[in-house]
Amino acid sequence: GGVIMPAFINAHTHIYSALARGLSIAGYNPTNFYEVLDGMWWKIDRSLTLEDTRRSAYTTIIDCIKTGCTTIFDHHASFCQIEGSLFAIAEAARALGIRACLCYEVSERDGEKKCDESIEENKSFIDHCERENDPMLKAMFGGHALFTIGDKTFEKCVKANGGRTGFHIHVCEGMNDVWDSRQNRGGISPIERLLQHNLLGPDTMLGHCIHVNTAEMDIIRETNTMVVNNPESNMGNAIGICPVLQLYKRGILLGMGTDAYTNDMLESLKV
Repeated sequence: GGVIMPAFINAHTHIYSALARGLSIAGYNPTNFYEVLDGMWWKIDRSLTLEDTRRSAYTTIIDCIKTGCTTIFDHHASFCQIEGSLFAIAEAARALGIRACLCYEVSERDGEKKCDESIEENKSFIDHCERENDPMLKAMFGGHALFTIGDKTFEKCVKANGGRTGFHIHVCEGMNDVWDSRQNRGGISPIERLLQHNLLGPDTMLGHCIHVNTAEMDIIRETNTMVVNNPESNMGNAIGICPVLQLYKRGILLGMGTDAYTNDMLESLKV
């Protein structure tokens, strides 16, 4: 059957969340998930410098250690300054003695230039991890939700990765993903898009998977792909509940994540 990852693994988080505590944005009153993303999370991304990323990484990792978390899988975004951001997080992880598996959130939301830079950051960090072969530091290839990633970008990601790592990506977190795939991407589901581009498999981590149907669950199972549930994030963004029991009964590997809402895995388990 499915396996729940233990609480010492802080799967699917964002380093920059450490800077967002108590944040209040004037005029920010979102009415749907896209407005939550564009009005808050993406606004933070667009403001983070390399030094902001480094300081946030230290703060977040210290908090993780305090709560017994010894490994992080971080899905990072800082579209103000992309180059070197994963290396800044890795520096903090190494200095504080924590295990880290890092990737950058590829997205077309800020244009082709930023998108290509984020692909290159993933590639550079994967190259670095291969050279160093440090058991405490690994890489995945990151991607934002599918409604901000076109087929051309997926092709670039696959080429840059060269089959070296799995992918860490938001999938069916909001209905935006489902509507976009059905209406604008050939009438297929987000999971089918990932399958077409050979992004699924035992090394890939799918965050959320809230709005997936039974056929998509079967694809996830047959490809031995992992799903990470982020209950506190789902509640905060008011986007729904992951069908954990249905996924578990199909024998799909399950993990518990936070997606930036907390650094305390036990807190997520209480949700």
